[in-house]
Amino acid sequence: MKVVVTGAAGFIGSHTADALVDVGFDVIGIDSLDPGVHRAAPDYLNPRVEYCFADLRHWNLDDRFNDVELIVHFAALGGVARASREPANIIDANCRGTARLVEFGRKLKRLQRIVHASSFSVYGSNYSYRCSDCGVTGNGRRREKDMARGRYEVVCSQCGSDMAVLPIDENATPNPLETYGASKYMQELCYRGFDRAPVNIMRFSSAYGTRLRLEDGEATIIAKLAGWIRARQAPQLFEDGQQIRDWVHVSDIVATVIALASGGDGPPMVNVCSGKPTRLVEACDILAETMRVDCKPKIVGGYRPGDMRHCLGDATTLRRLIGREPVTFREGAASAFST
Repeated sequence: MKVVVTGAAGFIGSHTADALVDVGFDVIGIDSLDPGVHRAAPDYLNPRVEYCFADLRHWNLDDRFNDVELIVHFAALGGVARASREPANIIDANCRGTARLVEFGRKLKRLQRIVHASSFSVYGSNYSYRCSDCGVTGNGRRREKDMARGRYEVVCSQCGSDMAVLPIDENATPNPLETYGASKYMQELCYRGFDRAPVNIMRFSSAYGTRLRLEDGEATIIAKLAGWIRARQAPQLFEDGQQIRDWVHVSDIVATVIALASGGDGPPMVNVCSGKPTRLVEACDILAETMRVDCKPKIVGGYRPGDMRHCLGDATTLRRLIGREPVTFREGAASAFST
């Protein structure tokens, strides 16, 4: 089977292209080599993958693509900070690029499936919380007066106790809070009315693994933590450092693609996450232990308006799809960040 992987020079796309080749797929990788990410083609590119370095906004089909049966679409310009600086560029690249891919998908007579990479950022603040004392559920809204006093947990409106975050599942309504998340949701909407082949959408939490760039100015929080600790610089954590995050190892994303590519309908939407909570201070300890560095985080307190207290995914659908438990952060860090 011939497969197109977009974003194939990126951290996640390159691992996926490698795995598809290893299990016998004929892979064409498309990547724009965006200068905000790549100075040149990375040295980890697979010689068994045929690469086409082009921006989807300007790319055109040629004879190489006539017999493509599967498209795995990772290509997107990322970074919340970059999206706030370059909203027109981010939306144009992510949405127009996807729309053109959909347009070309209609012309591929042998196309059997599109697997699209989306993000937990589409959920925004639509996490639910439950009071541990009275059982009331509510949203994750926090009052500034509570946070100014150093109370950072979501507070129950009924009894005033702390509330616990509930794992978010695929039925949650998207409500992106910023431009990047909005662009990822717009990508999803590009498939409305597309009936040429089934579309499976992966919404994954923040990913990590080998090839993740730690020095990137647009780095995710886990890349920043790892970069600081590797440089023996104490990470500075806002609030109390007890914020929960759910990071996904790149191998679980790859396993999801392989499972969807292997036949059957598959779920139309799947959260790709660990489903296991990891607190920021715990993540710092795991990273320092993995890297064999004596580096403790510094809790600086304070808060940033708009920050979500906790992020946690429901991995039920993923477990059924890949037939195993997702990789925990402790397990994944050992392979991703060991020196």
